[in-house]
Amino acid sequence: MAWVDSMRLRRRADGIRMVGWINLLLSVAWAVVHASDGLGMMALSGAWAALVLALVYGVAWVIDKHAEKVVRR
Repeated sequence: MAWVDSMRLRRRADGIRMVGWINLLLSVAWAVVHASDGLGMMALSGAWAALVLALVYGVAWVIDKHAEKVVRR
């Protein structure tokens, strides 16, 4: 059962990472739409995407570490 629980946690972490990548794609689309407003909007979009992606990957990393502990038991 530990392996099944570990795989469930890893799938959850993959889903969380997917949310981060979708946010990145939406941020790029937002930057393209507002490109005529100047580089400030593009920089804001890039900073937002980088922040969200870093947070999402941090949360997914914590879940992956917990999944590894579950398997070791």
